[in-house]
Amino acid sequence: MNEPGTLVQHVDYRRLATQTGRIDGTLRVSQLPRVAAEMARQPRDEDTVDVDLVFCEDAQRRVRVEGRITTTLALCCQRCLRVYPQPVTVQAAGVVARDDDAAANVPRDDEPIEAQGDWLDVYALVSDELLLALPVVARCDRNDCSAGYENDPVLDEPRAGKRTDNPFAVLNEIKRDD
Repeated sequence: MNEPGTLVQHVDYRRLATQTGRIDGTLRVSQLPRVAAEMARQPRDEDTVDVDLVFCEDAQRRVRVEGRITTTLALCCQRCLRVYPQPVTVQAAGVVARDDDAAANVPRDDEPIEAQGDWLDVYALVSDELLLALPVVARCDRNDCSAGYENDPVLDEPRAGKRTDNPFAVLNEIKRDD
């Protein structure tokens, strides 16, 4: 395992692709401000992200990026409001595009990865992939957390004063007359 913070931030993606290059390293979550903002607490030194990305050219000379991004983030459970560790693993894959016009020409089956000219911001790529992989609603797996919501009698009972007749039934009658 590499020392945290050793991952390079900007790469010449075209040069890496012609050499079938690999970026393999570790960075701290604190180096990714958008990801750190999603955490329930301030990132610590032991909060790291492992990155392994391979760059290669396809038959049309497009630069492809494939790899794996792995971390564990401290999120806040939306049911019990306690902090819990959320493992996140992303299989990143896409085609690097140097501008918006090139991104529009990326085939539908591929995800465009936006670069700034000849340079790709690896930290931005890692941040984007991690943010997309986060759960929409953070929920822990604690037994005491989930048990309180699975068999809640208040949620299973029909609400008092709930209307049983359909207010749109009259529309059904009108439709039959035609």
